[in-house]
Amino acid sequence: MKKGKNTLWVFVIVWLITLALYIPAAKAGWVIDASGFLYLLKHESFWDFINRTHSEDQSFYQLFMLQYYIGYKLWGLNLWMWSLLYITVQSINAYLLCILCRNIFADSGVKNGFAISLCGVLIFVICPHVSEVVICKAYYHYLQSFLFILLIMLWAVKYQHQQRNKYVLGSIIIFIMAALTLEIFYLVPFFVLSIALYYRFALGYDKRVFRKTVLYFFIPQIIVLGLYFIALYATFKFLRPHKIELTISFVDYLSKPLKYLFHIVFLGRYFPMPIKDKIYSWCGSTKALVIFYSVVAGGFGYTVLRLKQLSGSTRAMLLFGVWIVLTIGFLMPLAFPGSALLIFYDRYTYFADGFVYVLLVLWLSRILNKNLTVFLFCIYAGLNLYFTVAVNSLWKHSAYINNRLLHGLPAVENKIVVLLNIPENMDGVPMIGSQPDGEYKALYEVFVGNIPNKIYDAASYNMITMNDGAHVTVIGDSLVKVTLNQWGTWWWYDGHGATSYENADYKVDMKDPGHWYQLTLKHPGDNYLLLYSQGANWKTVDMSKKNQDQY
Repeated sequence: MKKGKNTLWVFVIVWLITLALYIPAAKAGWVIDASGFLYLLKHESFWDFINRTHSEDQSFYQLFMLQYYIGYKLWGLNLWMWSLLYITVQSINAYLLCILCRNIFADSGVKNGFAISLCGVLIFVICPHVSEVVICKAYYHYLQSFLFILLIMLWAVKYQHQQRNKYVLGSIIIFIMAALTLEIFYLVPFFVLSIALYYRFALGYDKRVFRKTVLYFFIPQIIVLGLYFIALYATFKFLRPHKIELTISFVDYLSKPLKYLFHIVFLGRYFPMPIKDKIYSWCGSTKALVIFYSVVAGGFGYTVLRLKQLSGSTRAMLLFGVWIVLTIGFLMPLAFPGSALLIFYDRYTYFADGFVYVLLVLWLSRILNKNLTVFLFCIYAGLNLYFTVAVNSLWKHSAYINNRLLHGLPAVENKIVVLLNIPENMDGVPMIGSQPDGEYKALYEVFVGNIPNKIYDAASYNMITMNDGAHVTVIGDSLVKVTLNQWGTWWWYDGHGATSYENADYKVDMKDPGHWYQLTLKHPGDNYLLLYSQGANWKTVDMSKKNQDQY
């Protein structure tokens, strides 16, 4: 399809597919920071809320927080409206990515460029890696940031043909807005520079356009980026973004791109854990790193040196390769998701996913005939669709359990409530979790109503099935043993593996972090209501039943 043709039907198809995939989990995703945002909306001023005055995260997220404020004022806790917002913005991003790729392929002379763009984008739409961003309401700024990035990139491409001031002005405004959403905006000037270099040296466009692109797009963005870091240092007294890890080894940094490509291309998160562990170990080996970086460096070097002699498809692959290097390289200092759970940190790959899939389809169409390419596309799309439906089911089931536990709290009278086993996650899908300041109580206040009692999160655990839970043994008047019903689901507290701790009302002695702990009460037992969960139901500990398991 030529540039300029009506492509609104692409957006409609993408939106309908995304809606069909994610509307079953429309009530899910109000966990971790998302529920915290709703809680703060009820307790903070507008100024404190959008500036995250009381947050430990030291970064500029004002535009992101403003979206929450506006959404809450418009439709409150209407979960369907929130989900439709996320689904729609994800669909817009997929549509913009398709148009961006189509334009670049048309300019590069790639045969069937629109079909390749559409197929790559469809994989992006149905892949399981984006479920965390689309469902979890804590990560709207990922959708928002990618929208801004794609708009700027698309305008930079259009500027190569028509040097209109609206593209320049729009890019500057959007870039400033992006600075108040997520740190990924650091990459925007380099995306723009790569486009300018590509059109000048790979496609032979006018050098005057190249100079104007650098002068009116790249340099203003670098200036804004510099001002951002000055403001960051003036406000927080350091320049390190809040998610950067500086304690891991250099080899760990180097191994992450290879691991992330395994996740994105080969659906690596869904391999059995022993296989994943072996692959992660291999990715960190000297042999693997030498091979990987030699192939990457050799491929880029060969392509650059023979740029003029290569086909349009190969030159386009170079550009997409640069974008993948930028987006995945940006992840190197960030925490890498472990092998035990699904979904956690899938959001980190969001900005690379679309570029990887478009490049993959472009490469397959170049080395294979049409029929074989279509066959492999269908197989690969089917695998992605299968795992997306599976993880979305986890989101749906986890939301059901959260809702039942929040609305099924027994009458608490005037007692101190201690929740002995709160679900931390369901196979990687974040759930209520346990926090020192009471995550359950905060969620209860947001979704159910105010409650004056002290409500403690004693510990949380990984759920694997909807029937998981724990049982309790009363050892003495002030001593209780809490044991998980299933092995391998581990105890958590405050977002980490649980350890022993105590507060004014009880002491937790984590005897076996993988299976059981002891709870010692600091006041008479009659002052407490001890609750343990079995699946989606709360059960009350009967302190009169000594030395027998209560299920």
